[in-house]
Amino acid sequence: MRRSLLATGATLAAPSIVRGQSELPDRTLRIFVGFAAGGGTDVKARLIARGLERRVGRHIVVENRPGGTGAAAGEALKLAPPDGASVAFMPSVSLAARLVVPNYPLDPMVDLVPITVVGTFQTAIAVSPKIGVSSFNEYIAWLKAGGPERWRFGITGDDAFTQYYVRLIGRETATTLQGVPYRGAATMIADLEQGRIPAGASGITSLLEHHRGGRVRIVLTSGAKRVSVAPDLPTASELGHPGLEMLEWYGFFAARGTPRRVIDAWNRELRAVLASREISEELAALGLEVETTTPDEAAAEMATYLQRWKSLLAAFGMKTTN
Repeated sequence: MRRSLLATGATLAAPSIVRGQSELPDRTLRIFVGFAAGGGTDVKARLIARGLERRVGRHIVVENRPGGTGAAAGEALKLAPPDGASVAFMPSVSLAARLVVPNYPLDPMVDLVPITVVGTFQTAIAVSPKIGVSSFNEYIAWLKAGGPERWRFGITGDDAFTQYYVRLIGRETATTLQGVPYRGAATMIADLEQGRIPAGASGITSLLEHHRGGRVRIVLTSGAKRVSVAPDLPTASELGHPGLEMLEWYGFFAARGTPRRVIDAWNRELRAVLASREISEELAALGLEVETTTPDEAAAEMATYLQRWKSLLAAFGMKTTN
C-alpha cells in the first residue's frame, strides 16, 4: 500500500520546502518499508522521511509492502530501476530471515547495496498486565509454578526465528516455552494487553510506547547497557542472563547497480538528517540509538551480522535454508 507523506499530512507545507542542491535524483523519491503503516518500522521511516524531505527539497513517498519477514521491501527494491530514486528501510532481522525462510525473494549480499546503518535497537521481553508479575524473575517463577497453559510466548517473526528465541530463552532460564509467531507487533501487543498470551518478545522500538501506556509491561532488554530513554528497564546481563544479550539495527539500502555517486549522495543526506537533534531525539524516544556509517562500513556490518546469525543457528542445531 502506497502512503505518501503528503497524503498522510506528514509532509511539510510547500512554502517551507526549498529545492536543495542535492545529487539525489530530481524527482519523487520512494522509501520501501516491509511492514504495515503505523508499525514501529513505518513510524521511524516517516520520521526520517520528514527530515529528508525538508533537507533535499524532494517529495518523499513511504511505500508499505507488509509481509511476515519484511523482505518485500528488499524485493521491491530489487525490482526497481537502479537509479537511486528508490531505497529500502529495513531492520537487520529482515536480512537474517533469508537464512531460515525457504524461497526468500532476494540475497541481501547480492541484491542490496547498504547506504548507511541508521541505529541500533534492543530486543525486549514483555509480559501481559493480566498475569500479575512486574519483573523478569517473577515471570520465570510464574512460569515454573504452572503448567503448559503458561508456556505460550509470542514472537514477531518467522517460525524459525521463533524456534531460536524460544530455545535461547528456555536454555537461559531452565524453562519450557511454546513459541507463537505473529506477523507483526500490533497483533501480539493486542493479545498481551487482553491476556490472550502471557508474554512475548519484539524490538523495543515496537514495545516501548505500549509499555509506557500500560498495555504491556517490559521486564527485560537485550542490550549491554540500559536504553537511554528508558533507564528503569533492566538488561539481561544485569539480571544474570548474559546469553540473552543481543543488538539489532536498521539500515537504508539501494538496489544493486545504483551508481556509487548516488549512493554516496544518499549517505550524505541521510547522515545529515540523522545528525539533527530533532530527528535523533525523536528516534531515541522510540528506542532507536542513532549510529550512522559509511556505505563500506554498512556493508561490512551486514556481512558480519549474517555470519554471526549462521553461527548462532548452528549452535542450536538449526540448518540454514540459504
